[in-house]
Amino acid sequence: MRVDVRRYATLAGAATGRPAGAPELVDVDTGETVAGLLVCLALAPDAVHLVMINGRIVHDRSARLADGDRVALFPPVGGG
Repeated sequence: MRVDVRRYATLAGAATGRPAGAPELVDVDTGETVAGLLVCLALAPDAVHLVMINGRIVHDRSARLADGDRVALFPPVGGG
């Protein structure tokens, strides 16, 4: 199945060669979880703070993805 991944802030740019929020179609196994998607994308779990699936915040990294889901990934934000 295929999901539409959008990376924002430091998760995009140099890491992907795409601008923040650019669509990235990713093929994953049927029933893949958010945690499994992060592994497929070679992202450390602590590098992603906020996950949204189809516009809804998802806190459970064991949530299963469905074909055509739009997944937005955001890093932790710091300031000073």
